[in-house]
Amino acid sequence: MNLRKLAEMPTRIEKHSACPGCGIFTNLNLFLRGIDGHVVLLFNTGCGMVVTTGYPLTSFKVPYFHNLFHNGSSTATGVVEMYHRFKKQGKIKDDITFIVVSGDGGDDIGMDQVIGSALRNDPFIMLEYDNKGYMNTGGQLCYTGFKGQRNSNAPIGPALRGKKTHHKDVIEILRGTECSYLFQAAESNARDMIAKARKAQATVRAGGFAFGKVFSVCPLNWGADEAKGNEIVEKVVDACMHPLYEIEHGVTRLSYDPEERGKKIPVSDAFRVMGRAFGHLLKPDNADLLQEVQDEVDRRWERLKAMSAAEIL
Repeated sequence: MNLRKLAEMPTRIEKHSACPGCGIFTNLNLFLRGIDGHVVLLFNTGCGMVVTTGYPLTSFKVPYFHNLFHNGSSTATGVVEMYHRFKKQGKIKDDITFIVVSGDGGDDIGMDQVIGSALRNDPFIMLEYDNKGYMNTGGQLCYTGFKGQRNSNAPIGPALRGKKTHHKDVIEILRGTECSYLFQAAESNARDMIAKARKAQATVRAGGFAFGKVFSVCPLNWGADEAKGNEIVEKVVDACMHPLYEIEHGVTRLSYDPEERGKKIPVSDAFRVMGRAFGHLLKPDNADLLQEVQDEVDRRWERLKAMSAAEIL
């Protein structure tokens, strides 16, 4: 991977009004470094959209679609069909890569439509930035959030200790669709993310669907230090709370194993730097809840390692 050539790749999104420390555009601009040629972006409504399109300005240097909270994948299905029809008719000559960008909240609300696109193996990329909440509308609970996480509608008190359920695993949900390519990536492993972007583009050019999830910090709603974004991401990855792996035509491969490198840490080390939305989990009164999260993360990690070790899984 030639870093000089990567630096010369065009910037598709420039100035924006995101909150200080927001991880969305670090992830998105890094991912787009791995995408060559013409690009069309389709955004679900969410933080990534509202901070880039304040009328009459725009942050985009490429064509884009603004969708509702949930229907970007359905829009992309129609647009891609139109594109291939026009290309067949000779009305469009150029190769174009279509990328849907959604928050984890958008993929809560529109999970059915994402699954439909995956089942049809529609040839576009969908990239989810996972910041563990509905951050655009006030930090409400999202099903990707960790158990016990504090949200505006899942507070901490005598009757409720934050979110009641474990985090939704969208990659494993989509595994069952048998779509072409699935992956998780993180800004802390930049080359890995860019390599997966290239593989995702190659997948859609070959006629398949690609879905990726990237971990995105939200200092505002987490109450985290806005200068510690990369440190937070590194710890979340090393705690196996956001493992880096890919599923290509049903075959699972770990991209990064913190155990092999002697870097695996407990989830408490990650929660310690993630702000007040998670800090209460470190209190003695919540030791049982913290252990539940650790046990679930460990269970999923062991299962993922087994899948990576045996192609039949």
